[in-house]
Amino acid sequence: MNVHAYRKGLEFGFTDVAFDQYGWFVHPQFLNYEEVKLGNSNRYGEYGEIRIGRGPNDIWSYALSYSFGCAGSGSALSVYKPHFASRDAARAHALSKLKVMFTAQIGSSDTTNYKQDIIQKTLKGMDQQMVAMTQLSLF
Repeated sequence: MNVHAYRKGLEFGFTDVAFDQYGWFVHPQFLNYEEVKLGNSNRYGEYGEIRIGRGPNDIWSYALSYSFGCAGSGSALSVYKPHFASRDAARAHALSKLKVMFTAQIGSSDTTNYKQDIIQKTLKGMDQQMVAMTQLSLF
């Protein structure tokens, strides 16, 4: 598993070899790490978040964390994530993926796990991010 982790790290340009106290490969630290918050926050944090970073060879990737109310998921930014040539491409893909997931839950009958107000607020936050990206690309 350590060899596999090292080889995946090479795809992003990470070449350092280090092990933690348990003998596992140390996760490389992405450069230009950025967190994009979406929607309103609750007492546990944001309802949606995109984490973006790049490797030393300028390959970018993203990770998602999101909550529909009670249902949700999250992951760390890692070398196992998809590759993108630019920050904007990684960010746009992450926003698009989240938008599809949230849009699919509009009108869900499971109102415990899929709170409609949270879904709408997070979709609004995504729309604001997409508009901001579009406006920046015009200049």
